[in-house]
Amino acid sequence: MPRVVIAVEGYDTCLHEDDVKKELINHFNSCGEIFRVVVPKKDPDCPNLDRRAFVILLGDGAKEKALQLNGTDMGGWIALVKVEPDREDEESAKYRSSLIHELMHDPKFLYGVTVSGYDTSLTVEEVESALTKHFMYCGEITHIYVNTLDKLTNIYFSKQEEEARAMDLRGTKVGGFKLTIFRVATVLSNRPLGNGERGHGYTIPAHMIEFTSELNAKVIAFKKERGFRFVEGIGKWIR
Repeated sequence: MPRVVIAVEGYDTCLHEDDVKKELINHFNSCGEIFRVVVPKKDPDCPNLDRRAFVILLGDGAKEKALQLNGTDMGGWIALVKVEPDREDEESAKYRSSLIHELMHDPKFLYGVTVSGYDTSLTVEEVESALTKHFMYCGEITHIYVNTLDKLTNIYFSKQEEEARAMDLRGTKVGGFKLTIFRVATVLSNRPLGNGERGHGYTIPAHMIEFTSELNAKVIAFKKERGFRFVEGIGKWIR
C-alpha cells in the first residue's frame, strides 16, 4: 500500500500535542488511512520542538489529496502542507556515495582469503594471532577480521601473488584444526558487467559489510552537522 509522510505547519505551538493530533486526524481523514500522527517534542517543559507536525497516510492518491488541503482552514489556523521526500537529501546521499566508493576501492581490500575450520572456542585475539602467524609468510597482511557470528576470518593482502600463496595453504592445520580457505569477495573478484549491472552470483565485497555500521555512523554525524535530526515516530531525518 502506498505510504506518504505529510508535514503540516501553521498550527498554534501553544496548543497541547493531543489537540494538534485530533485536529490533524479530523482534517486529513478523508485523504486516506491515517497510520500515525507525530508532533515532535524536545522536552516535557517545552511541548513542541518545531513548527511541523507529521501525518503518515496510507492509500492510493493520499499524497495528492493531502496536498489539496494546503492553505485550508483548520479551526482558526491555516494548514501549510507539503510532502516529506522519502529519499535521502542530496548532500547526504552524495556524501554516502563518496564514502562507499572510497571504501569499496580501498587498496587494503583488493586481495584476500576467507578462512574457516580453526578452533572457534578461541577468543578473537587468539584467532587473529594464530592466523596472522600462519599466513604472515604469504606476504603483507593489510587487514584481518574475525567474524565470530559466521565463524570465519577474512585476511587481506597487498598483492595478488600473496593471495595466491594463501590459497596454497588450503588443508594445512592450525592448532590441530584443518583449515578451509577460499577467496574472499572483493571489488576485483566481483567486477560489474560492462553495462554496470551485476553478474550472476555477484557478492558484495566482504569488507563493505564489515564496515557498514562505521559508514552509517559517519553519515549520521554529517547529517547532524548540517542541522538534521531523526524523528523516531516517522522514521525520517528532517531539518
